Amino acid sequence: MKITRKDIANYKLLGVLLEKDKQKLADYIEKRPSCYAGKVYGSNPQFPYEPRGFSVSGCNEYEIAQMKEWERKCREMEIKVQEDIDRLKNLTIGIDRLIADCTDLEDKMILECTKDGLSQQQIARKVGLERSVVSKRIKKYVSD
Repeated sequence: MKITRKDIANYKLLGVLLEKDKQKLADYIEKRPSCYAGKVYGSNPQFPYEPRGFSVSGCNEYEIAQMKEWERKCREMEIKVQEDIDRLKNLTIGIDRLIADCTDLEDKMILECTKDGLSQQQIARKVGLERSVVSKRIKKYVSD
């Protein structure tokens, strides 16, 4: 897998967005449309008349259509979230492999800090190099 600067820069962001998407999906599932349900009260037909309660439920055509639309949208969201999960897993593996294959310790540290979301200026201060050197070292390992 070819890793780009954008992949590394967006790595942290993708994880945050994925968690938000999972929460949105959970909220959407919680707000499932419902069909009519209720209680009806009456009495038995023979003497002595005793009060009775009955539970009834059902859906009209509009409610059935709403339920099918909700299920379709829910499936689409689940598929998109799963695609993002797979994308994040592949990206994690690719970035970790890139870092593991790096033999220079400074370069390894630079790539690890980049993965953690630090800016080049912050990495330069942490490692003790110029920002331009950090940029060149990152460019050695990833494409634009």
